[in-house]
Amino acid sequence: MTLNDIIVSALAQLDRGHDAQNLDIWRDKLTRFADEAIIDLASVIKPRRTDTVTVSGKTLDVRTLPRQCVKVLSVKKDDVMLLFKDDSTSSEIFIPALNDTDTVNITYIYIPGTLSSATDEPEIPKWYHGLIVCYVVARERSSGEVGIQKGGNIYFQMYEAGKRNIRPHLGSIENYKLLNRW
Repeated sequence: MTLNDIIVSALAQLDRGHDAQNLDIWRDKLTRFADEAIIDLASVIKPRRTDTVTVSGKTLDVRTLPRQCVKVLSVKKDDVMLLFKDDSTSSEIFIPALNDTDTVNITYIYIPGTLSSATDEPEIPKWYHGLIVCYVVARERSSGEVGIQKGGNIYFQMYEAGKRNIRPHLGSIENYKLLNRW
């Protein structure tokens, strides 16, 4: 779903028109709610990404990665895993096996970017986009009149139930690797 689809779906469930004028009125507020939902879902899903970066020296500043890095999972050079030291007090990782300038593949858990354009899609799997709509509707209903707030509870319950069913890294290769222990 695009941001526009999320907003239109939320407005339809809120029984508000979803013409161009209504979209403009509600876009900023509902976009903030959608971004909150994406960050909350990402804390459960723990999305991964692998980027190829060039490292000068033996340290890499994770702030130079395309997405905001939460945790570095692996560093590979020519499909060989490299050891690295992650210093929790700084934004740099130390990779002792590197030469002066090397290109490596960094796999890391990241925080998805915010939505800004009507055609932006959330950087979480598509099957969770419906949960974003539930969250947006719940937040909008809970910020209204007392009689309407009761209607927000069911949407929060649906959102939390969907969130509980999320299995992080479903289908990732590391979950199915068999290792010989003997």
